[in-house]
Amino acid sequence: MGDKILGFIKLAIFLLIIALLGYMGWQYLSLEIKNYQLVEEINKILYGEIRSDEYLVKDKVMEKLSNKGINLTYDDVNITKNGYNSCHVDFTYVDSITIPLINKSFYFTKEVNTTVTPQ
Repeated sequence: MGDKILGFIKLAIFLLIIALLGYMGWQYLSLEIKNYQLVEEINKILYGEIRSDEYLVKDKVMEKLSNKGINLTYDDVNITKNGYNSCHVDFTYVDSITIPLINKSFYFTKEVNTTVTPQ
């Protein structure tokens, strides 16, 4: 009888660990998708505003970041324009995954470094 209970407890712990690892993998995948979508949306902004002043471009990028829940200061986002030939944006931000049962957070630094050149 005791062996069955012990076997059940081991199985329950094993399944819990597998579920937590799956949850963390899913959350990490969502972070990567969020970063990819952010880069694509910034590329659209840059391509549409390539002829605009870099301060206008920075304002639109900052608005997009705040809509995504990424709080950066104005100085954290670097924009470099080469006339009407190209526009470059780079910044880093921190995102996290939290394990629900033990409230342990894992932090990841994500970097956005993209250049748009009109054709």
